[in-house]
Amino acid sequence: MFKSKKEKEAIDNYRRHASVALESIELFIKQVYAFINEDWEEVAKLEGEIYEKEREGDQYRRKNEYLFSQGLYFPAERMIFINLSEQIDKVIDRIQQVSRIIALRKPSSEAIQFLKDSCIKEYLDVTRKSVKTLCESAIALLDDPHKAVKKAHEVEKYESRADELKLELLRKLYSEERKIDILSILQLEKLILWIDAISDKAEDASDVIVLITAKLHP
Repeated sequence: MFKSKKEKEAIDNYRRHASVALESIELFIKQVYAFINEDWEEVAKLEGEIYEKEREGDQYRRKNEYLFSQGLYFPAERMIFINLSEQIDKVIDRIQQVSRIIALRKPSSEAIQFLKDSCIKEYLDVTRKSVKTLCESAIALLDDPHKAVKKAHEVEKYESRADELKLELLRKLYSEERKIDILSILQLEKLILWIDAISDKAEDASDVIVLITAKLHP
């Protein structure tokens, strides 16, 4: 399917874009752990690294949009990969946005203790798996459509589990309103909701992969 130099360049950009999403979520999880450990210097450092990853992802997406504008592939194939790249980009964007929330302010010690005692570690692990599985699905799409669909369906399962953990975290957080100051509660609430949004965006991208395989391999 990919023969010319420009076609190979486009597919390399596509692979790299997916890898940036995985690298971003790994950096973000490190940032949350630094946040819990009250290592504010590391929190700020990792926010900067995630910001650079988001810019890198944009560059790969734009490079491919330029290559596609030069007439690579049939129009239907162009739109397929442009659409999927946009969905992957939204995952990276969401990671970068929630990274900023963490770096905005230092929460109270009570808020930090809440996170240490909560299921945040499992929540982060499920979120990582949703993004990792999405990336595996996106890459498999190139030569193994069956595997791509299987992985896409796995993303849905992780997203569902993330929803459950989100509700558990929110219930516990709201029950601590007398112990934790209101600004810290609002910060943690947004953190919890936006981590869930990462899995939501990963599921949206996985839905696109399922549609792509249906169109390309009826």
